[in-house]
Amino acid sequence: MQEQTTPQAPDNFAPIAIKLLQGVIYEEDTKNWQDLVKVHELPLRRYFAQIGMELIVDKVEGFAFLRQPKEDQEETAHLPRLMRKRSLNFDQSVLCVLLRERLDEHAIRDTASREPIMTLRDIRDMVELFSRERNTQQRFLKDLKKTVDDVKNMGFLESVGQEVPDNDDERRYRVRRILKAFIDADSMTQLLTNIITSLTA
Repeated sequence: MQEQTTPQAPDNFAPIAIKLLQGVIYEEDTKNWQDLVKVHELPLRRYFAQIGMELIVDKVEGFAFLRQPKEDQEETAHLPRLMRKRSLNFDQSVLCVLLRERLDEHAIRDTASREPIMTLRDIRDMVELFSRERNTQQRFLKDLKKTVDDVKNMGFLESVGQEVPDNDDERRYRVRRILKAFIDADSMTQLLTNIITSLTA
C-alpha cells in the first residue's frame, strides 16, 4: 500500500513568490510591495536562488522582478530556461528606445507621476521620424499597432482607460518603468547602433 503524504503548507511569502513568477511587482501594489521589502525579501532571495533565479528589487524606482542569470554563468548553465529571452526586431527596438528616452524626460519634467501616459497618436508622431519607409501610410499604421501590442505584451506598455475608443489615435498607454531595467545605458547604445545601421544600409 502506497503511503500518502500530506501536502506541505506554503510559506508565508508564497503569494508574493507567485506574483513575482507572474511578472513585476510595483510599489503601487502597496500590500505586496510592503510585505516584500519589509518582511520577505531575504527569504524570497534564498528561495529563488535555490532554483537559479535572481530577485531584483529596485527601491528607488519602486519595482521588483525575477531575472534568470545568463546562460554562460557556470553555476546555472545546466538549468533549463524558465524565462524567455527577449529578442527585439527593428520596429520593437525603435519603439523601446524612444519609450526609454521618454521615461527619462518625464522623470525630469514631471515629479507628480513616475510614468508618462501617451496616446497612440503621441507614439505614432514619435516613431514616424525613425521609421523605415513603408509602401503606404496605412501599412505604417498597421505595423505600428502591431508593434505597440508586442511591446505591451512584453510588459513595457499598459492600456489606460477605454481599450477600444472611437478613435484609434486616442488609445492611451502608460509607459512602465520596468523598461529601465531591461534597457540600460549599454543596451541603449547597442540598440541605437543597430537602428542607425539598419536605417543607413
